[in-house]
Amino acid sequence: MISTSVFTALGVLAAIGIILPVGAAIWWIRKNNEKVSTVLVGAATWFLFAIVLETLPKLVLFSGKTAIGRTVLGNIFLYTLLGTLLAGVFEETGRLVAFKTVLKNRKNRETSIAHGIGHGGFEAMYILLSISIQYIIYGTMINAGTYQTVIDSAAAAGTSTASLEALPGVISSWTMGMTGIWIAERIIAMLLHTGLSIMVFYAVKKSRYGLYALAIILHMVMDTPAALYQCGVIGLYLTEAILAAITIVFFVIVWRTLYSADREAEKAPAESGQV
Repeated sequence: MISTSVFTALGVLAAIGIILPVGAAIWWIRKNNEKVSTVLVGAATWFLFAIVLETLPKLVLFSGKTAIGRTVLGNIFLYTLLGTLLAGVFEETGRLVAFKTVLKNRKNRETSIAHGIGHGGFEAMYILLSISIQYIIYGTMINAGTYQTVIDSAAAAGTSTASLEALPGVISSWTMGMTGIWIAERIIAMLLHTGLSIMVFYAVKKSRYGLYALAIILHMVMDTPAALYQCGVIGLYLTEAILAAITIVFFVIVWRTLYSADREAEKAPAESGQV
């Protein structure tokens, strides 16, 4: 049986999955009089490039049903390299396309952060709601004694049932602490996406496309600990600690060298003209 405390923790996860990105977007829009559409473009960018387009090569490269997929899944180096490369190329290219097309006339630096909030915020909402809603549904089925039908249907379709059979144990062991870990991980991810959006925004604004290439490389670096965790090379807590440390340092550097530097450059001419 799945306890009430598990459903409570999953409910909190779902609630924060909505409150966190929506709250961040409302705060930034009201604080800087930014357009809502910029946030929505960021969300659409992530969905189109990370979920729709990036999924296509993944169907081949990470499928146990293809020869190349079995090779990749059996090799930690290839799995990490290809997984992080796809994420870096597709998501940073998505930002580049967005800033060069639908957002091309928005040159104010606040646009970069609004886009990042949309990109990272929608990803957070998608992931946290997917986990919480799925686990709540399956948990309810487990308590009602109907979950076995899901396993039987998968078996009848010729699909491996190992993960489905293990899921009741995963759900029953869910705690408020795990909810906290997932929320913290998404906050860090939103900070990362915001920093990357700043980089690509200035790559377009200042025609410094080396920043776009650097964003791809940094995205790969940031995703590497998560890939190694998925392969069982490092543990969850170490993964989150590495991601948090790297992301915070990265964001501070990007903020100071690009965003704040741009703001100071705008102030300089105005101040020099004062009598």
